[in-house]
Amino acid sequence: MLDIDYDKEYPKMLKFVLVREGGYSNNKDDLGGETNKGITHTTYDSYRRAKGLPKQSVKYMTEDEMQEIYYVNYYKASGADEIENPQLAMYVFDTAVNMGVSVAKDLYKKSGDNLEKFEQLRRDKYNRYAEAKPSQKKWLQGWQNRVTHVKDFVTTVLPKERELPFQLGVEMDVDQNGNVIYYYDMDDYRHMDSKSFKRNFPKILQQTIHQVGYPTGGAANVSRPEGCAGTYHVSGYVRSDGVKVSDYDRTCGAKHAGKQTQRYRGLRIDQMTKEEIDELLDEYI
Repeated sequence: MLDIDYDKEYPKMLKFVLVREGGYSNNKDDLGGETNKGITHTTYDSYRRAKGLPKQSVKYMTEDEMQEIYYVNYYKASGADEIENPQLAMYVFDTAVNMGVSVAKDLYKKSGDNLEKFEQLRRDKYNRYAEAKPSQKKWLQGWQNRVTHVKDFVTTVLPKERELPFQLGVEMDVDQNGNVIYYYDMDDYRHMDSKSFKRNFPKILQQTIHQVGYPTGGAANVSRPEGCAGTYHVSGYVRSDGVKVSDYDRTCGAKHAGKQTQRYRGLRIDQMTKEEIDELLDEYI
């Protein structure tokens, strides 16, 4: 299994897929042709070619090759690794394997990030396949059963939200509704790559908004312009484990530095549209 630090649910997803893909097959009525563990010969040929390796039958694919192909060519390629809801990520991943990455991405876009709508779009797509190609009708019930199995799997095994990919230590506070708010510190930001930062931005924004409401409370004494899309200063404090933390500047998720973000100077993050936030993050990171 590849080392995937940020998504603990992926191994469970892959296990589900492999059980349903079976072993080697070369059915003349299967549009995928020669297939092994759900990976077609064309996908395997492309993988080997990119690695500078000679072409060979997918029947002889190794375990390591299979693991890498599923993760890179299906899970990441479909964008499932960036979906906040692991249940929906599983739908997209399984669709990419069974119907192709482009179909999975298209259905996800049309679903509007809605799991139930994605499920129905996938079922409708299978029905259209069977109508367009009569030779494929014999697979229709199996395809629909697979969607049902995915639904049963995600609702009984997977959570609706990914766990945070970083250890945030003991810095936390409780908001007025009793919800625990974890504070990201500078080490957390330093170790986030751009993809992780964008994926975690809703939680970073939640922290920022919380601190707007509690400018002097929580784990640190905060002094900054209210709600700005920039940085603010945190005074030194002592953590609950006794460790002393020196003064430092903390980012709100995007900063006003330079000409790139000039257009957003002074704009409150909670008043920005999703498109504006994405654009700002793309410039920042």
